[in-house]
Amino acid sequence: MAEPEELPKPTIGWALFGFSGRIARQSYILGVVLMLPLFGIVIAQILQVQDNEAGTVFWGLMFIGLCVMSTWSLVALSVKRLNDINRPGWLALVLFIPWLNALAVMALMAAPSWPQTNRHGPPPFPDSN
Repeated sequence: MAEPEELPKPTIGWALFGFSGRIARQSYILGVVLMLPLFGIVIAQILQVQDNEAGTVFWGLMFIGLCVMSTWSLVALSVKRLNDINRPGWLALVLFIPWLNALAVMALMAAPSWPQTNRHGPPPFPDSN
């Protein structure tokens, strides 16, 4: 009999950048919503340094880096959320289809957790439905 796969430790790094395991809808919503203030801060800085070319370049690069990081994080969160609702992780590719991506994120925010243990581990919270 195969040994069960070791479950990932629930850290912020795992939640935002790892692709294994399960997360409940509350954690998914929190992860998605916490990205918004970061964009607000960087955009505010870009607007504040408009007359400073070096500052604009710096904050522009920070914005590009934030876009890459948040894309990776959204895909990672979505894969874990799909694992939680017992759907294949490759469905996260829908996030790259305009208009469907917003519907997919809302569906993942609303879908209840799969109540039983699946191949990705036990439910994240006993009462996450």
